[in-house]
Amino acid sequence: MQTSNTITIELVGSFVARHVESGTTVDMSSRKNRRTTKSAIPPLCRELLNHGHDPETRVHVIRKALDRDGFIPVFVRNRALSTWAGLDCIESDRHGPRFGKHRPLPDAVMTKKARSVIGTTNDDPENCREKIALTASERTQVAA
Repeated sequence: MQTSNTITIELVGSFVARHVESGTTVDMSSRKNRRTTKSAIPPLCRELLNHGHDPETRVHVIRKALDRDGFIPVFVRNRALSTWAGLDCIESDRHGPRFGKHRPLPDAVMTKKARSVIGTTNDDPENCREKIALTASERTQVAA
């Protein structure tokens, strides 16, 4: 459990974030050759919450300074760990970084069209499963 009220996350390049105190690292390099990329900060914060850190702990994000020795802050204000964990930061060639609410899988992989079709269906999912089971049992009776 983290005892101080601020933790430090270091950004290494565009795809890696590292928790300075524990060394926990998230590498998003697998998304390097896609049209959009995701920041490594929110996944690292979700990982830190899984390790038992306090959700109200403030997160200070730093990056290596290019013009001098040392580090520089990336953001003007520090956010709570739970706030970072609830976000996804997506960046593309056309748009700069955009923050949005984190959607865990499988909702994040469904297409917009699939979500709208599911939203317009009036059938109860339990009834659909029962219908499928009934059709499968009818087919086996006919085959026998």
